[in-house]
Amino acid sequence: MAVGEICVWKGLILALFLFAVDGQPSGPFFMVTFPAVIESGSEAKLCISLLKPQESLTLTVSLLDDKNRTTKLVQQVSSTPFHRSFSFQAPRVDGESVQKMKVEVQGRVFRVTEERKVMFRRYLPLTFIQTDKPIYNPGQMGEL
Repeated sequence: MAVGEICVWKGLILALFLFAVDGQPSGPFFMVTFPAVIESGSEAKLCISLLKPQESLTLTVSLLDDKNRTTKLVQQVSSTPFHRSFSFQAPRVDGESVQKMKVEVQGRVFRVTEERKVMFRRYLPLTFIQTDKPIYNPGQMGEL
């Protein structure tokens, strides 16, 4: 596991979507999960769950950058419950960039649109070297 990946997972806070229509406790319900901080240029994942759809629903997940350009990440049409993970290529950014993840669920009767923030961060590679003793003198060999 790369050091940058460890940093991402160590500081990981998942952003969640869980919505239901008021007055319809029987569904539909959906949830989209993704990390709150994603490494720039990495292959990232998001997971989608759809429960109790009462019609054919189109679930679209898009990324809105700071210039309001939209990149469609996932579009799934289903009339049956599902739980799936999807991979997408995270955008390359210099430093940090806060963008919006937009989720739209639409059917003939049901329609919900929500947005949540996600941060893309560039991590610098780090190399850690550990020797068998703390200080070596010039020309000295390590133990075998």
